[in-house]
Amino acid sequence: MTSIDTLRPIGWNGITLSCPTKWETFVSGHNHLLFEEDFRPIFELRWQKSATDKKTPTDPILRNLHREAGLYGQQSVPTAWQQIEKNYEIIPLADKQSDEPKGALLSCRHCNTSLLLYFFSPRAIQRQELQQTLSSLNCHTPAEEDTLWAIQDFQIRIPDRFQLSSHSFAASLTRLSFTDSGLTMHICRLAQASLRLQTTSLADLMVHLSGTEVPETEIVLSSHTASHSNHPSIFRQILTRFKRKPPFHWMTLRHHPEHDRLSGLFLENKKPIPEEQAISILNSYENLSL
Repeated sequence: MTSIDTLRPIGWNGITLSCPTKWETFVSGHNHLLFEEDFRPIFELRWQKSATDKKTPTDPILRNLHREAGLYGQQSVPTAWQQIEKNYEIIPLADKQSDEPKGALLSCRHCNTSLLLYFFSPRAIQRQELQQTLSSLNCHTPAEEDTLWAIQDFQIRIPDRFQLSSHSFAASLTRLSFTDSGLTMHICRLAQASLRLQTTSLADLMVHLSGTEVPETEIVLSSHTASHSNHPSIFRQILTRFKRKPPFHWMTLRHHPEHDRLSGLFLENKKPIPEEQAISILNSYENLSL
């Protein structure tokens, strides 16, 4: 049996699960994850949250799957799915030509989210590791908790009202952007921090990542942190808006020598930024050892 010590959390846009650390997780879209092992795909997961309290009809989804992917819904649920069935209504999917199992259409019994699983091997669902992973699948966060975002080697908790606007996984630089009304938030993760800091200071890296010019004398520096926040006068606010830049910002870039990582949090708004909220999000930002 796979030990819980070999699992790691994954959180992406409202979906959480635990998968083996030897698996690679790739973000293919706002609502699409792909899982691989040794460069071989295992399964992919897509989901859609219902815009209303009503359950999303499955018949149109099944018709599309049959027409576009040659899949059809089966009546009986395999024994391997029993642990998952307590939280989800399950329609197993099979290939119409070979009759081999290919995936499943899941409907959450609590929040009406629809999830589509596709397996790249007909025997994938028999793998105990995959059964454990799917048993940990969750598509809604308790009202009193912030949403978990956990990908690559970091995790952070963000209030549910923040909506993912864009994401980028460039070489050694991950950037996630969120919006909440007029507030924009960027989360950055940079690898190989030691190499970057050989040629560029922590303060200069923070300014570069934020895209906001900051007087060097106003940057607050400690041994492994650079930060800056502003409270501009009315005149400065008007001047900044003429330049189409939000007048208020709050930014921090931290160096984690033990992980050779840099983690950044950048917020900007037309209104003052609640510092308590920014600090709470920053404190939840963790680097993981994989």
